Amino acid sequence: MIYESTNQAGRFPAILIEADSVAEAFHHAVLACYKRGCRTQTPKHREGMPPGCDAHITIKVNHPDREPLIHKAGLVEDPRGVVQYILEVTHGIHNHWKKDPNNPNDTHWGYTYNERFSEQMPFVFAKIKNDYEKKGRVSGRDYFFSIWRVTEDSILEQEDPPCWQSGQLRFVEDEKRNLFLNFNTYWRSRDLAKAWNENVIAMTKLQKLLAAKASDVLGREVKIGSYIDTSASLHIYGAYLAEGFDRRIEKMMSGNVNDFTMSLEDYLSDEEYLKRVIAAQSDFERKTGQKNASEQTLRENGYHLETFPYPKEWNSWPKEWDAEPDKKLLLIR
Repeated sequence: MIYESTNQAGRFPAILIEADSVAEAFHHAVLACYKRGCRTQTPKHREGMPPGCDAHITIKVNHPDREPLIHKAGLVEDPRGVVQYILEVTHGIHNHWKKDPNNPNDTHWGYTYNERFSEQMPFVFAKIKNDYEKKGRVSGRDYFFSIWRVTEDSILEQEDPPCWQSGQLRFVEDEKRNLFLNFNTYWRSRDLAKAWNENVIAMTKLQKLLAAKASDVLGREVKIGSYIDTSASLHIYGAYLAEGFDRRIEKMMSGNVNDFTMSLEDYLSDEEYLKRVIAAQSDFERKTGQKNASEQTLRENGYHLETFPYPKEWNSWPKEWDAEPDKKLLLIR
């Protein structure tokens, strides 16, 4: 289901999409952005490119924990890369790849999402627990964390500041008193064609961990509610259209959405094995400095990938969420 604003010259379009699954949501978002987004040059526009498509788009996924999660036109990573990205977001496995602010020549990342929000989570869960113990309900609007850091992201030296801006947990009870955790995220800018699907797969995994931790804090089951994803700029780059992505969109327009989707489980094939490979890569990096070593390199260096252990924490929420809120982390002005 798609709700669109009128497309008026000089006015930025706003679009609301509702779908049952992540893959279905991606399908409708691409078509809506292509048909109803404004044609404009993006910051990465180069001479000779066609203009890209851009719009403010809010996407509600009613069942983010249900398959299909993958749209065949929306994923560029191989299975190992998808699992690695999920773990980067949920467990911060590559937070150490963030650049040293005291070294201007450092070519590492300017930020990681996990490094930005993980230390805030004990405060969020403390509020949730406090509300439930005092009021018997979790109706707060302040179960919220922020990604943007003004001192790091508003300066010219940060050439590519975070796309993801914030996350909010909203709890809703149904008529049977089942408690659902709804997860809202806000993004300043988003590559729809090559980033949105993978971003949201990670967000759905994060939502599942948030619900599990909330269940632990509250002492009652917390089910998965909707996922609501808002992008101030959700765009298809003109470069992608020049490369032929518009032809793929034309096929999506005339085809059935089910022909373009698949389950994450089928795509990954063996998630357990992929986690073992990633754990071995991390171990090899610690010893040699080499990142993302190939499976062949790992085997040649004595790693038995079928049995190499990975942290069991990767199957649950991060241990940092269990910590007591550290008020020393708060900036007092």
